[in-house]
Amino acid sequence: VVMDLTRLAVDAGQFINRAVQYTEESIGQADKTELDPGLEQLLALADATKTCTDKIICQTEVLLQPNPGARLEDRLYEHLDWSVPSRPRALEALGDQMTQAGLEIGSTTPYGDVCVFSSCILLPHPHLSPVRG
Repeated sequence: VVMDLTRLAVDAGQFINRAVQYTEESIGQADKTELDPGLEQLLALADATKTCTDKIICQTEVLLQPNPGARLEDRLYEHLDWSVPSRPRALEALGDQMTQAGLEIGSTTPYGDVCVFSSCILLPHPHLSPVRG
């Protein structure tokens, strides 16, 4: 029974310390833990990588599940012999998103390099487009 009371007291002390720390952090009175500059750079890179990856995933979903309303609108313009208004295509938007991600993350990192390389494949190149006329 004595051992249980000791353990209970230790657990209660830890809980109170954590509550005080959380309260100080919430109010803004706590001292900020100084991190190594290299670690702060890695944390910033990790945040940027997650944000960019989420945007790429979202744009990939748009590409894989096209908007049926836009497809119907394109068919209607085609049927009426009207010119289709220009709007960003899903593949080009994905390429733009990958370019932005590669530049934000840094083309010197493997992930950034792959994003930039992939965007070069996805984006149209005017000098490689077939001649229309």
